[in-house]
Amino acid sequence: MKPSRRRWEAMFEHIEKTPAIQDVVVSGGDSYYLTADHLRLLGDRLLSIPHIKRFRFATKGLAVNPIRILDNTDGWVGAFVALSDKGRALGKQVAMHTHFNTPNECTWITELAARHLFARGVTVRNQTVLLRGVNDDVATMSALIRRLADLNIQPYYVYQSDMVQGVEDLRTPLSTILELERQIRGTIAGFMTPSFVVDLPGGGGKRLANSFETYDRPSGVSTWKAPGVTGEEVFRYYDPIDRHL
Repeated sequence: MKPSRRRWEAMFEHIEKTPAIQDVVVSGGDSYYLTADHLRLLGDRLLSIPHIKRFRFATKGLAVNPIRILDNTDGWVGAFVALSDKGRALGKQVAMHTHFNTPNECTWITELAARHLFARGVTVRNQTVLLRGVNDDVATMSALIRRLADLNIQPYYVYQSDMVQGVEDLRTPLSTILELERQIRGTIAGFMTPSFVVDLPGGGGKRLANSFETYDRPSGVSTWKAPGVTGEEVFRYYDPIDRHL
């Protein structure tokens, strides 16, 4: 879906009429695709809504094209920094949420770009997806978390892979993320330790991986509740099929 002022206006109208909304994510693809003018338009409009206290732009750009952050001829990062500064002056938080999955994505250019953002006061958080054979061992995940911390990028979430078509070979059983957290927690400062989470299928939201109601490891079926969101509704997550044939 291409950027559309009409579609955005409908969203802004809904947000303005709904005081319960305090947090907004600008995503839907990748905000790196936005022009600097679009970035300013979206950010300024959100900052002008009194009940919006926090919002973040989601982008994998820092991981896949960090040199853009250092390009003085590209207005994107300048617009982002200006929004961050404006938000801080208003007592609101404007953040960048990015997406590194392995320490191999953290190059020397990434380090320069991350330092550039840090020096200008931009809050950057990272969300990692647990992928079989890519980052599902303690050494790799620990190295990624420490590398991000060294770059002043907060390791925010490690996600259990969603149950979506086409990625069954990349999903891990719940037991893997549980063991990773068990091994990693306590080895790095708590404020730089990510939350290991499952985004419950069916609208249950993000829950800590170790907060399941039941987990039958032989069958690979776990059950969950999200009392603050859906009351006593029960959600189910299934380990990869090939691990339980």
